[in-house]
Amino acid sequence: MALKNSALVIGIVTWALLAACNGDSDGTVQDTGSAEDGSTTMDGGAESVHILSAFFGLDNGVPGLFFGCGFPGLQDGMPIVLDRRIPQPALLDPSVFVVHRASGAESPVGCATLAPADEAEERRTILLLGEFASDDDPPVGVEIVGTLLTDDDVDAKGALFETVVPLAAGPSIVLAEHYLISELPTGGTDECPAHTDHIIKTTWDGGVSGPGGADLDESHLLGTSVEYANGEVRVATLLADAFDHDNHVEFCMSAPGEPVAITAGAGLYEDPNGDLNVLHTQVVIDAQELTP
Repeated sequence: MALKNSALVIGIVTWALLAACNGDSDGTVQDTGSAEDGSTTMDGGAESVHILSAFFGLDNGVPGLFFGCGFPGLQDGMPIVLDRRIPQPALLDPSVFVVHRASGAESPVGCATLAPADEAEERRTILLLGEFASDDDPPVGVEIVGTLLTDDDVDAKGALFETVVPLAAGPSIVLAEHYLISELPTGGTDECPAHTDHIIKTTWDGGVSGPGGADLDESHLLGTSVEYANGEVRVATLLADAFDHDNHVEFCMSAPGEPVAITAGAGLYEDPNGDLNVLHTQVVIDAQELTP
């Protein structure tokens, strides 16, 4: 997918991941299910790793020299999000990954990196670069075919995601984690106000900014709501980790409560390809119950 304007060059540092959402009769999308629906593993019942999302984000839009990948020309970009963290180094063995096309062909991956979402508390998103599609043969699946160990030494080999999000969709939240401010992992945000009680950390399937590549602002604060177990609906007091155009945004919440869902209003968040998000809702999970 080609960049739509020069402002999106910033976005390729964060890659666009497209929203995997289901449309209803009036065009509104509400995605309240698990992002694991397209993922399977072949592990014989042992602990497994799931791919939460895979997105064909940019078609010949990522410079091949970015992130230390070291090859010339523009590459396709496909970020994938896992349910477990991957340890450094940021550059991974690209032969571990294979992209499946609609024709049945397999495309090798030229470069695989945790960058730019490689901060200590991130490291769930892997950006794959290579040649993954032609006009009549888009990518439809991603498979981990070699050894890829997570922070807790679980091998992701065999993880398969069979519903790659197509090029034209906008970004969506694929993971929303609830942290008490006292439970933030090493490297967690220090940007929330002192009176913050808890944080909703969102992982999107693609890098996000405001429309036109602008920074996130008050419209995103007010247009993204959090529902609580008691039925109360609130907005955050501040956005954190929100201005680097990667696929993480944190919502600082001041009052105690048990968050159960987060809803992003339509047309607020844009991926580097210039596609806007649709209205969607993601379940919030307790970060302490999530695998490392």
